[in-house]
Amino acid sequence: MECWEKKPRNLGGSLPVPNVQDLAARPDHLTPTLLRRYLRPHHLPLPADDHHAMAMIPVVDFARLIDHHEEAAKLRHACEEWGFFQVINHGIADETVEEMKRDVMAFFNLPLADKAAFAQQPEWIEGYGQAFVTSEDQTLDWSDLYFLTTQPPSYRDLRFWPPETSSTFRRSMDRYSLETQRVATELLRAMARNLGLRDADKMTRLAAAQSMRMNYYPPCPAKERDRVLGVSPHSDAVGLTLLLQVSPVKGLQIRRGDDWIPVDPIPGALVANVGDVVEMVTNGRYKSIEHRVAVDAAQERVSVAAFHNAKFGSTYGPLEEMVGGGEARYRSISVEDYVRLVVSSKLQGKNILDAVKIITTT
Repeated sequence: MECWEKKPRNLGGSLPVPNVQDLAARPDHLTPTLLRRYLRPHHLPLPADDHHAMAMIPVVDFARLIDHHEEAAKLRHACEEWGFFQVINHGIADETVEEMKRDVMAFFNLPLADKAAFAQQPEWIEGYGQAFVTSEDQTLDWSDLYFLTTQPPSYRDLRFWPPETSSTFRRSMDRYSLETQRVATELLRAMARNLGLRDADKMTRLAAAQSMRMNYYPPCPAKERDRVLGVSPHSDAVGLTLLLQVSPVKGLQIRRGDDWIPVDPIPGALVANVGDVVEMVTNGRYKSIEHRVAVDAAQERVSVAAFHNAKFGSTYGPLEEMVGGGEARYRSISVEDYVRLVVSSKLQGKNILDAVKIITTT
């Protein structure tokens, strides 16, 4: 199937919701009626107070992946048992990372009226706003996002990018997106080697396209903060995610069994997680993991998630080598139909992967 060099239109959007950064800045506007939209029905289970579990989250040294079997084994263990790992020595220049952090913070610090110039449109989630809001009565996440399609350049919609004349954002994003795409491609190549695939492109194609979700989690002034989440529990409906912690405030928690384990990012590292698409392609050998984001009472949290996927015009589905003599666990689906499925759904556990599972009856 030939990949498309242009992004399709009308892939689906999200319902408009209040701007959370503005609500946090003016808590007197947070009426009980409005607050109820952000409150979970019950108090959230507390994260595990387990420093040993936190320390067990795998760390992969990117610079050693090619020539060191023990590092490849760490990656295999991370993909099969955790779905999350931290990537150190990834080779992205400190200057590139710091420029990205600076310009993301500068964007979120703009007046609301200036950010509104980049507001999402009904047909797609690109721009400033929120995502995965499908009904007026669903519980909302305590966050705002700025979402851009970054790679390939032909997929970009520059209406949603700050102009070059007023900001260094475009240059910073261009550099950072290319570097994270490089890291994602090589991680997928290493996964292909671990899986025994002769054709690494069957995995690296899952980084041919990229989008960035920049997240702003304001402090939550509500007394019921223990019933509020920055992002609902979900697995990423992508190939591979690389997360950059912009501010020092922690909040990411991953699900392991019945526990939620806080992630303490290593300075300079990227937090990587296996997405639903990699679980599909490997027929369940590598597993995506649910995660959520807690909010802080006094401090903002900012992060940048680089999502990597295949290009439009291609298909997701279990690889023949991964099915072997067994049965495919997931049905094949075109990238564009998959994106429509994702955008039309709310964040809820592994609901996207469940939607493409093949249910067998005995």
